[in-house]
Amino acid sequence: MEKKYLKFDPRSKLAIVIFASFLLMFRVDWFVEVTFIFLMFILLWLNGGFKKGLILTSLYLIITVIDLKFFQEIKGPLTALFSFLLVANRLLIPPVMAATLASNNTKMSEWIAAMKKLRLPKVIIVPFSVVCRFFPVLIQDFKQIRNAMKFRGIGINSSDLIKHPLLTLEYIIVPILVSVETTSLDLSAASLVRGLGSEDSGTSIYEVKFQVQDYIVFLVLIIFFCWEVFF
Repeated sequence: MEKKYLKFDPRSKLAIVIFASFLLMFRVDWFVEVTFIFLMFILLWLNGGFKKGLILTSLYLIITVIDLKFFQEIKGPLTALFSFLLVANRLLIPPVMAATLASNNTKMSEWIAAMKKLRLPKVIIVPFSVVCRFFPVLIQDFKQIRNAMKFRGIGINSSDLIKHPLLTLEYIIVPILVSVETTSLDLSAASLVRGLGSEDSGTSIYEVKFQVQDYIVFLVLIIFFCWEVFF
């Protein structure tokens, strides 16, 4: 039985990613940051990513509690280092949650249709399509390389990496580099064959339009922005 979830327009998800990047680049109010985290959790839950949202929200809360409880005062270089790592990881969680939401239950064809609606140039759409399809293929190729090495009795676990670092890296990196070149060429050719480089507008089987939940998302983001700017 297929699970039902609330669909969001890719343009709404793009706006969330931009706002999350804004949170990372600028020092925002703590209340806005925490509220945004819980908003991301709710949106991931509605979009069918409850487990992902729960893990990231829990990680944020754990980091925040540790930072507030143990690192309120910097008493030496070691505490300064740990405090820096905690704050840096805490600030990275909102963009990670936004990117998780952007990729969750949203097909690449929907993103392409949304970018065409935004009238973005082909020089952005084609590379974006190639890059987003590249990493899943790269992970699949890496798994195939691992299986081939295991079949030949060559391990790539942590102990082998320590005992024979150069040999193990050679068995991994050389096939990956060859695979990267072939995969990038194949994906670029596939994108052009599908007409992404054409000057015509083209068609899509996915209907991209704003719904009630998208307007609510934009309204909440505007409220966040106004709160941060004027209060």
